[in-house]
Amino acid sequence: LINLLMNSKRPLDTVMCTLFIKGLVRANCLDRAIDLCEEMKQRKGARPDVITYSVLIKAMVDRHALDRALALFNDMIAAGYQPDDIIYTHLLEGCRHANQHSRGQELFQQMLDSKVKPSEFTLVTMLKLHGRCGFHKEAFDLVAKWEEQQGMKPSVIHFTCLMSGCLRTKSYEQAWQAYELMRVCGVKPDSMTLSTLLPGMVAAQQWERVVILVEAATSDRGCSIPAETLNNALSQMQGAGGQGRHIDQLRALMDKAGMAHNNRRNGAYASSRRGPAGKATQ
Repeated sequence: LINLLMNSKRPLDTVMCTLFIKGLVRANCLDRAIDLCEEMKQRKGARPDVITYSVLIKAMVDRHALDRALALFNDMIAAGYQPDDIIYTHLLEGCRHANQHSRGQELFQQMLDSKVKPSEFTLVTMLKLHGRCGFHKEAFDLVAKWEEQQGMKPSVIHFTCLMSGCLRTKSYEQAWQAYELMRVCGVKPDSMTLSTLLPGMVAAQQWERVVILVEAATSDRGCSIPAETLNNALSQMQGAGGQGRHIDQLRALMDKAGMAHNNRRNGAYASSRRGPAGKATQ
């Protein structure tokens, strides 16, 4: 059918050809889709449009073919089209896959210089790019200034993404700074935020922060963090030694939420509260 379409002398239609290209992409026939795009350029009334290029650029990004995606991007600009925020976001995702941070930064700046307004998905993609490549300060600054510069308030999804990027490289202090920024901005953490950050604070043995996170998780009815995660935190506290106060606080919060917890008490802490005859001291 595609051969008949391409070999036909009849005029081609942009919408129809773009639909065929989408079908070829879904059928994993990307080279044939590119051939059809090239044929469109030679036919009257069937020039590839922004949607055509967007479909092909995304397909190249999904196959981690960033250079081919950028070639299509340059081709559409040369044809007189202005890339939209969707196309820029696709390319930023491609830079993330390829660990090409500087190229992603250049594309994002080009997007802003072209007066293309970034979307909330663009912000997520930029945060993932920064996080994957270890540029946590850049990611923090981007979120901190986003509302002022772009007129959109970052959501809990963006803050969680920022924390996740920090935790990826065990940058626990920067992850906590992101959490504090979220609180300052008046954004309430959700279950995903707390479940993402808590294991990081446990790994860092920041027990006071662990308790703060569990308090946030149990502020409403029940608990938004799985019992298994909390019991793991409790076990790590017990294993660290000398954390009696934090152990009691965590147990109390789990009791408040109606969650079963480990019964083992830290040995050193337990012995310090018993007299010589094994009686509990006041």
